[in-house]
Amino acid sequence: MADQSQPEQIQVIGGNVNNLKNISVNIPLHQFVAISGLSGSGKSSLAMGILYSEGARRYLDALATYTRRRISQVGRADVKEVRHIPSALALRQRPTVPGARSTVGTMTEIFNVLRLIYSRLGSPVCPNGHQVPPTIKIAEAMDKAGSEMGMITCPTCGVRFMAFSAEDFAFNSDGACQNCEGLGVTKQIDPDTLIGDETKTIREGAVAAWRIPGRNFMPIVAQAAGVRIDVPYKQLSDKEKEIVLHGKQQQFAINIPSKNGRVFHMDHALYENAYNAIEDSMATTKSEIALKRLNRFYRFFTCPVCHGTRINPDRLGQLVAGKNIAEAGRLPLGKLPAFVKEIKAWLPANMQL
Repeated sequence: MADQSQPEQIQVIGGNVNNLKNISVNIPLHQFVAISGLSGSGKSSLAMGILYSEGARRYLDALATYTRRRISQVGRADVKEVRHIPSALALRQRPTVPGARSTVGTMTEIFNVLRLIYSRLGSPVCPNGHQVPPTIKIAEAMDKAGSEMGMITCPTCGVRFMAFSAEDFAFNSDGACQNCEGLGVTKQIDPDTLIGDETKTIREGAVAAWRIPGRNFMPIVAQAAGVRIDVPYKQLSDKEKEIVLHGKQQQFAINIPSKNGRVFHMDHALYENAYNAIEDSMATTKSEIALKRLNRFYRFFTCPVCHGTRINPDRLGQLVAGKNIAEAGRLPLGKLPAFVKEIKAWLPANMQL
């Protein structure tokens, strides 16, 4: 509980940061405080532009000059006065954008723990199909997977084989299904999405695949390749449609008119047909927003090899308490404590914690 002799509020007087106009507000100290409001109402301006800015600046001012030179300085907030503000730090406002292979398990690192459990406590399968019960010796071998000391001998048939490491169970690394590359789905371009409105001309945007960023000049290149771009797409000849959909990549010299009347000349404009435009963009883009836009051109199917588990099927023979890692990964969080108890009961006495 806060000392009653100490200030209980941060007093902001006359704040003028971005959308904040001469705002004065008292904010409780020693409590968890949330700032809410409509978009553009000044939430971030109050939190970052005033509270963090002043709290961090005053703390840095108290440090030695030598130290301050090595720390990014925070500018003075546009505010008449801020009273009783403590030192401040700020966490990143938005979390890292997850990738296509990110799941709740990977983002929270729960799946990392699961991979470690399966690599150290799992019951592997030998090449001849025999399930090998877990032992301390096997756990030690799994810890040295990849080396000669990581070899396991099957007690049933005597064959020696390599143990799986934790990395071998990662579907965003060595353990990924080779068919879907750890995505759990396979995809192919849906030809019905490449052309938008066939009653429009190519210049008007009939080819949806050329309306993605970086391809807005493609109709001019198509014209240089021999395609009419000012007649409705449905009236194009079969040869012209073939060029649009499957024409080979080649370079053309083109002139691109701008809205202000200027003309931009390109000596080596590369023609990309509708399929290539989507495939090349998908291969190079790193933006989640762009990926979502491109995914509209694809049809997705559950991977026929891993059946959506993302894991290389070779890894699914290794069991812990009767479950493979894909089955364990699908367990609701509420069932994990019970699964942990099952694991402890399943392990031999000398592997109990």
